[in-house]
Amino acid sequence: MALGAPKWTSAEALRGDLGWSLFSERMVKAVLNYKVRIERMENKSWVKRIFEWNLSESLWEKICWGHARKLKIQKTVCVRIGRTMDDWLLRGHGGKGMEWDCNKWKKEIEKLTKEYGLNKWQHSMNGKTTLTWYASKNVPRFEVFYDGSFGSQLLFAVRCKALSVNRHTWRWNEGTTRLCLQCNRGVVEIVEHLVLECSKYEQERESLMDVVHEQCGENKWNARCVEEDSGMRYLVGLDEECNMTVVDAMKDFLVYAWNK
Repeated sequence: MALGAPKWTSAEALRGDLGWSLFSERMVKAVLNYKVRIERMENKSWVKRIFEWNLSESLWEKICWGHARKLKIQKTVCVRIGRTMDDWLLRGHGGKGMEWDCNKWKKEIEKLTKEYGLNKWQHSMNGKTTLTWYASKNVPRFEVFYDGSFGSQLLFAVRCKALSVNRHTWRWNEGTTRLCLQCNRGVVEIVEHLVLECSKYEQERESLMDVVHEQCGENKWNARCVEEDSGMRYLVGLDEECNMTVVDAMKDFLVYAWNK
């Protein structure tokens, strides 16, 4: 799977960190742009004549209007005498669009499709407990700290709480437990415990904290630690103050800890 993600990884996280768009978004753009092209063809064009001839029974036309409604694009009905079904033309917000050429409409459809995809992406993350950190990300985009290394794979898994810790794997691994087997604290092994608490990785954690204190200051880091996410969003690059040096140090920590 992309970014080395385990099978239980949320699709929203993959899309968000790779900057992918949905296939449905590409279909919306392709269909509506073609509709605009047809509207601006000469009446004697065979493409437009066949389109109008088949309008009353056209499934494509219904799909096209469905896509237009997704983007909240309006329509203007063209009443023609002797027709069993009237044609319609795309209209932008406020009834604009009659004077637009194909290029202008292409830009408008591109903008509206991005807004539609962004809203759908953000809405789909609601209620998913594994994405409580990740939901703070504003837009899907490829992150430059993914360099194909093992550390990058581990970092992505931590960002979306999909790391293969006992909290996830105990269900299908016979004889295992949800508790951390690396220390004697008797707590469930979750991502936060591995990174911030487990005594097994104390040496690696000290190296990570040295970098964190150098980059943001010890007092500021202590303030982050009392927040709801215990500073994890800052460590994995999901905070507004994303620090590449800290993210790289976090990748090194995860590799050392995972191989220990």
